[in-house]
Amino acid sequence: MFTWINSLFLTLAVSGCVATGPTDVGPGIMRILGGAMVAAVPQGYCLDPKSLHSERGGAVVIGGRCAASRPVPAAAITISIGADGSSAVLKSGARVLTEWARSPGGRAALSRDGQPGSVVIRETLVADGAFLIRLEDRAVGPYWRAAIGLNGRLVMISVSAPEGGALSLAEGRKILSGVVETMRRANPAT
Repeated sequence: MFTWINSLFLTLAVSGCVATGPTDVGPGIMRILGGAMVAAVPQGYCLDPKSLHSERGGAVVIGGRCAASRPVPAAAITISIGADGSSAVLKSGARVLTEWARSPGGRAALSRDGQPGSVVIRETLVADGAFLIRLEDRAVGPYWRAAIGLNGRLVMISVSAPEGGALSLAEGRKILSGVVETMRRANPAT
């Protein structure tokens, strides 16, 4: 039942991908996938062009606070963009997506080490048109993920504490909402 969802989310979670050249627009905005999409984070956060990887028509880029002196909480932000047409998975609805997230295959796809036993799904909900997952990963602790559809592509966003740092769930969810909104503004419907 979850085979197609698993393969889609695993594609978004790729780690050994081939780098592609971004078109930098600013520290928090980057044109990717040949200009088909824009990765964007809220003010005070930057994207790392060296972190950009793409494979099978999708891409992953990582960002964080631009500088310790910025008046925003330190956070690790990951934006994963699926291939063209990948947002169709969201039409399954919150119940099916929740079942997938709680399944062994879903937990494996969401975990940092690919092991279902490393992740516990604490909560799923729909807020402002985004499917949100509050989870706890053995590797990074509790954090938030969001799934949204932009221009036919599934976009997964995660916000967690930076390595060696701390980030409350409330702060993480606020940053996540900011990234979702920034991504929507940067990628208006075409």
